[in-house]
Amino acid sequence: MRLTPENIEEIKVRFAKTETVEELAQLLSWVYALKFPKRSEKTTIIIEAKHLNYYAFKPVNRYKQFTIKKKSGGERTISAPRYKLKTIQKCIHEILNAVFTPHFTATGFVPRKSIVDNAKVHIGKQFVFNTDLKDFFPSTEFRRIKAVLGLAPFNLTDANEINSNKDKKKTSDEKGKGYLGYLIANLCCDNGCLPQGAPTSPTLTNLICQRLDKKLYKYAKSINATYSRYADDITFSANKPVFDETFKKILIDLIEVQEKFKINFEKERLQGGGERQSVTGIIVNRKSNVDRKYLKDVRFWLMCWKKFGTNATQQKFLVQFPEKKGFLRYNGTTPQFYNYLNGKILFLGMVRGAKDEIFLKQKMNFDELYSEVTGKNNKTEIGTVIQRDSNYESSDLSKGILEILNELDRNGYTNANNKLKTIFK
Repeated sequence: MRLTPENIEEIKVRFAKTETVEELAQLLSWVYALKFPKRSEKTTIIIEAKHLNYYAFKPVNRYKQFTIKKKSGGERTISAPRYKLKTIQKCIHEILNAVFTPHFTATGFVPRKSIVDNAKVHIGKQFVFNTDLKDFFPSTEFRRIKAVLGLAPFNLTDANEINSNKDKKKTSDEKGKGYLGYLIANLCCDNGCLPQGAPTSPTLTNLICQRLDKKLYKYAKSINATYSRYADDITFSANKPVFDETFKKILIDLIEVQEKFKINFEKERLQGGGERQSVTGIIVNRKSNVDRKYLKDVRFWLMCWKKFGTNATQQKFLVQFPEKKGFLRYNGTTPQFYNYLNGKILFLGMVRGAKDEIFLKQKMNFDELYSEVTGKNNKTEIGTVIQRDSNYESSDLSKGILEILNELDRNGYTNANNKLKTIFK
């Protein structure tokens, strides 16, 4: 359940007063009751201080590892937390989001922001420069998480802060905000870094990157450029040719030397105004748009549905979908074509705008066919779309985190390892 503004303000107040593990457990329990009011008796968990210490320092079996296929080839390892730890992390995630506001240039894993917001600030620029951060989660280490939790707005530090390098057993009797920072960092890390699969990892990366965002924004402003970041994807744009060797040297200094991240030079590209410019998969030359292939695909499946009917179109979809990049996201399974199509049309509306004629025409055609087949009205609105279409999922981290976590929520670890189900149910 989504928390209300009043809930969020209450979290801020209660977190500021939290000084012991027992108080943290009480706050997490309160957040849990708000977030999961309808969980069955079988799945309801109790969060106590002893549970926090247990999961923070349990040496093995906290996570389940499995692999998913990358859109670009190869495999990605997902470290999915076990049920109770994941639930605790979800509650921590709500606290982190309530207390911390990312830098305004950060658009990934930020409430009410999307890849469309990330792209729109670069519309109509003469030059667009893209790069990304290599090994984003593994490079976000425990010590950095612990250190940043000691700073504002969390302020989890004190004069008698526990040395995180000491090998001693932690107990819930230990008090002090410094220990709480150490405890939370351990609850959110695995093998000394952020796991790709934990609900807390995306927000913590934004927390770690806030200083980087400030530096890159300040530098962009000094050269009359625009900067934004979506997870590990970094974009600059400008109307003058400022992306030269000097720019790259300064970028290396700010990102690698000062902030200790690594630039993925293989994904670096500079796009001029005379070519198609894209940012996190969105075309930004004159306005935010999808490419022609995307719209052609939408029209093709609408035509098939209208001409051949539901069953024949689904059979055709079963044959053709494995050839699409999106097939990798579903680990070898195929969704219902109309769910796939609905998602693509709603995403089209997000990109081009809710009043765009092309979007409205495709949506009207879909709604008519959907109503004829099901006898129901299509009530899915643009605002409910999760930006994870295969053609517009530029961030590998988004795919690894958002999709797999939703599948874990619905069907557990076994099904998540075997397949990713369709976006819309």
